[in-house]
Amino acid sequence: MTDAREKEHGFKKAWHVTAYAIGFALDGGVGQVLSLYYLYFLMFAMGLSPVLAGLVAGLTKIWDGVIDPVIGLLVDKTHTKWGKCRPWLLASVVPVFVTYSLLWTNLGIQGQWGKFFYFIFAYVLFSTASSIGIVPYDALLPRMIDDYNERTDYSAYRMIFSGIASVASTYIYEALIPVKTTADYANYTHEFALLGMILGAMFALPLLITFLGSKERRDLPTQERMNLKETLQGYRELLKSRIYRKCYVLSMFGAFNQYAIVSTLVIFVLLVYSNLNYTVPLLGSITLTFITVNLKGGLEIAFFVPNVILMKKRSKHFPLLVDLPVLAAGLFILLLVTPQTPVWLFLLGVSLAGAGTSCLGFVPNALMPDLPDVDELIYGKRREGVSAGLVKMGKQVVQGLAFLLFSLLMAVFQLDETNTSPDQATFATMAAVKIMLCVLPVIFAVGMLLLSRGYKLNAETHALLKGRIAQKRAQGTVTLPEEEQTLLAEIAGLPYEQLWIAQPGAKDGATV
Repeated sequence: MTDAREKEHGFKKAWHVTAYAIGFALDGGVGQVLSLYYLYFLMFAMGLSPVLAGLVAGLTKIWDGVIDPVIGLLVDKTHTKWGKCRPWLLASVVPVFVTYSLLWTNLGIQGQWGKFFYFIFAYVLFSTASSIGIVPYDALLPRMIDDYNERTDYSAYRMIFSGIASVASTYIYEALIPVKTTADYANYTHEFALLGMILGAMFALPLLITFLGSKERRDLPTQERMNLKETLQGYRELLKSRIYRKCYVLSMFGAFNQYAIVSTLVIFVLLVYSNLNYTVPLLGSITLTFITVNLKGGLEIAFFVPNVILMKKRSKHFPLLVDLPVLAAGLFILLLVTPQTPVWLFLLGVSLAGAGTSCLGFVPNALMPDLPDVDELIYGKRREGVSAGLVKMGKQVVQGLAFLLFSLLMAVFQLDETNTSPDQATFATMAAVKIMLCVLPVIFAVGMLLLSRGYKLNAETHALLKGRIAQKRAQGTVTLPEEEQTLLAEIAGLPYEQLWIAQPGAKDGATV
């Protein structure tokens, strides 16, 4: 009987983990495809200039800066029998499918400016729909799981599903859009429209599964009175915490590096080797682009396992100290690659870069669910939605700036469809890509290594923090030894006397 109950519990937990993790296919898969291919779709299939193509994504990120805080506020104000986050997941399913489909067709609109304004409009619609799904999804984990190490497991599984969605979406793209040169893009307009519908369904349906398979805790304090002004005040309060600032900037630097590397891989292959074809058993004829993207993605997924082990044995930020030097080594190899470089050496650089990028999204995503506990330590409030909105806003703005920066680099170095092959490439056009692919990511990787030093939150300190918060909730007042006061002040980045945990009386929501 006991074994049967344990087995049932195991299946139930596996379902909950899988249902939660699969929802991240929206963020991972969408980010991969848009970063890899969308700029080139706009330029070479739709005929937009590099600057206008870059502005499509760059300008729409301004809208993300508006809508993400609003969604975060609404999530925290939501009170239903399904919880705060889950209703938004359900509401986003159809809009994500429809608006993503619109990204890959111009609906017959002609002319540079007509298409430019149409794609801005379509991207704004999709940004809104994806925010309705991603912001509450990012706020969901700390409302589901309380344990530090269990949150690590959930974060690892969601990154694995993100990787699977990335690989699957690139396979679908390569199957539908088998271009060999940039001139071929214009021949696949109908296939691009089909791609939008297929991937739109693939990214939208997992949100429904997450809604059905997740469950929010009911033992958390609620924050009833919140408006936009208080949300902006909440941002200021969150960013007063030293540990939150470190985690936030780590997330922004990681987002930039992820975009910069992924967005330049395709054009780098075309410039250096053209899109070579290889015959592989069972797979048939595949391109070097496909091999490159999936080799990087496969190693990124494979390194989640050792990174989880490092997180549990040391701390959640420790993988940065291991992976980022590997990333830098891979990018250094790619920096030296020329059309005369053997393909195997290029693939070695890609392999090291893939292993090194494993930490870029994983570590910040694993760290963020613990920060609402720090927020409660300081202010007696839990603002998962506000925090998630702030993080997504920052990521979208950073990625939009990176998108715009790369398009400007291409314009300055005169990189277009006339010189995107090894025979036509110039030193200047190669420099434009290598700045984005190799130079800037190494600079940001060094910044991430410096920020990770002195990160105080780990399994032991998080357990202490949670225990003292629970004591404070129950009793209203706690008396801590001096060494604990010092540690909690270091975690918060504020004097202990200013923290909610140090205030007598109110059990939650105390004003600091």
